[in-house]
Amino acid sequence: MEITLTDNQGSTESIARLRIEIQAKLHDGDSVLVKLLQPGVMYQRNGDWLTVVDFMNEWRGKPVRFQSNLVPLKSCHVDFQYTNDMFMTGPRLYQQNKMCGDLLSKLTRDKVGSKKWDLLLGERSDNKDLLHSLINQHGVLEHTFLTYFGKDTTKGHWGKDVIRPKKHTAETLGPLANRFNTQIRCSDLIDPEIYNQTHYTAMIETTIHNDFAMFSEKEAKPIVAKRPFIIFGACRQLQAFRSLGFKTFDGVIDESYDLIEYKEERWQKALGSMMALTEKDPKEVYRQLENVLTHNKNHFENTEWKRCLTWDSYQ
Repeated sequence: MEITLTDNQGSTESIARLRIEIQAKLHDGDSVLVKLLQPGVMYQRNGDWLTVVDFMNEWRGKPVRFQSNLVPLKSCHVDFQYTNDMFMTGPRLYQQNKMCGDLLSKLTRDKVGSKKWDLLLGERSDNKDLLHSLINQHGVLEHTFLTYFGKDTTKGHWGKDVIRPKKHTAETLGPLANRFNTQIRCSDLIDPEIYNQTHYTAMIETTIHNDFAMFSEKEAKPIVAKRPFIIFGACRQLQAFRSLGFKTFDGVIDESYDLIEYKEERWQKALGSMMALTEKDPKEVYRQLENVLTHNKNHFENTEWKRCLTWDSYQ
């Protein structure tokens, strides 16, 4: 019998508990499906910090398989299945939810502002502090609609069409539970005021490690809105994105940053790619990328997302 176990914390303590649970089920003769609901697993063992891929590889050769919203970027030796929960409610959120569909319908290609990029930094983290510092020293800043909610909530921005979070951007809609699915987060909501005065999106993921790539609502929103984007993430994050069947924007955006190992150097290169795109005519950019943007939206919203990955297949 296959037993399903879950972990939604991704901490040293929760991984220790999960390890004991898996061992007990194997001892009973069962096979195990592990659902890692927090993909950015980081834990300590014998004084060393390890990642989700290290934990999965502990079970090599045993009847244990895994599901999570991540793509391993180093050798993974177990059965692994990618599950798309970029939106917690599922990839059809903007097809099925009227509130979200109404937000999407307000988008226009006729931009009213002078900025080319949006970069919305949500809750505070060391990585976001680094990116905030880097872009504030870069010329692309003057072309970027930049907010950092976690660093200074007064510098957040929410237009009249979206619901402003009270404490953190990932909180669910709570009081509106009688009207909306409570798994919808404030951060899931496209803000037409921002998208209608910018052309492109830049984003940074919550958890960044060169062992794995994770994807969230940060990518999902520009995908459903058919916007080009740049990711401040792990080395080979775009490669992982392509392994899921998506297309990226190479040829129009310089994506060589994706293969740079060291984070600060990689992100400096990505800022340079942002700057280079500001010098191009947005109408021509969208003309060249129309097929890519349409493919990604259709692929995201119309795929039944339980995709089996083997490490060799996407290297």
